[in-house]
Amino acid sequence: MKKETKKNASQEELDLIEKGKFYFLSGKYNAAISEFEKVLKINHKSASAYFNVGIVKEAKNDIDGAREMYEKTLEIDPAHQSAKKHLDKLIGL
Repeated sequence: MKKETKKNASQEELDLIEKGKFYFLSGKYNAAISEFEKVLKINHKSASAYFNVGIVKEAKNDIDGAREMYEKTLEIDPAHQSAKKHLDKLIGL
């Protein structure tokens, strides 16, 4: 039974991330962040959700917020190359 719950939560996370990406691509940044925050309520260690919030914040020109999200992504997943690339760009490396 626990595996099924875990699987359902994972699918729910994936669905919310996809919905957030859709909102982002539609220019609905606040709605996108809201979807990614729902993922973080389910799984506070979702590197993907933190990374995507960072992308949205960067698009909104919230550089400090984006940097914080990319750093959190890298805390969870040190091998996350996209987060490293975006963070390096923000800090001028």
